[in-house]
Amino acid sequence: MSDDDEQLNTTVARALDALDQLDSFEAVSRLVALGDQAQVIQGFNLAVRELFSQRKLPQMVWIGRAGVEYALHEARRLTQSKGGRERLSAARKLAYNVSSNLWPGWGDEAVQPTPSDLQAALDLARVHRRIAIEEELGPEFVGNARWLVGAQRLAVGQEQAAHYEFETARTAFTEAEKPASQWMAEGFRSLSLQMMGTMATEGQRRFEAAILELKQLGDEGDFFADQLQTAKRVFLAR
Repeated sequence: MSDDDEQLNTTVARALDALDQLDSFEAVSRLVALGDQAQVIQGFNLAVRELFSQRKLPQMVWIGRAGVEYALHEARRLTQSKGGRERLSAARKLAYNVSSNLWPGWGDEAVQPTPSDLQAALDLARVHRRIAIEEELGPEFVGNARWLVGAQRLAVGQEQAAHYEFETARTAFTEAEKPASQWMAEGFRSLSLQMMGTMATEGQRRFEAAILELKQLGDEGDFFADQLQTAKRVFLAR
């Protein structure tokens, strides 16, 4: 292990101790004290990963949001330089990871986010979407970003808004020529219809059609089909 790695791991451990024994602001200050921007961002990522592994979800949100804010601040300060673009990308990735960790649709029974956690997850998904559009990463990235916002809107009971996000995600995946992702988005759009109640029958018909299409697309299609079935079990059981 290099000296830099040892310093990083020690600092993250001390930051997590501060989170338990003192407060989140002191934990953040210890991470920022690493100085080097890339190391600071890596520190935030490691802390988020460790907190999620311990299923300390509120604490993960506190540290994750602080990490996103730090990366965005540095991106603005460095404007259009290479460093600025790297920090913007780091903010996007961290926002995605924290938001995705909190989504109940994965079916991980050990993850039980509170309503407050879910609102934070939706906000971070919106940050991720905004940055993906700002970075002009292309339709596949935008499709994934739209999907995440839709997924988090399902989690907070905003089915109609989720339907719109899944529709725009499907359009983006079609443009990107990603058929498995396209049918995945269609499946989630259909799930949102089922959750609306008045469109449940039509939603079920479309959902089954999407599953059939995915089953014909190999391993990636099977993965998305399983994901859809799990999400359906989670959300329709509420």
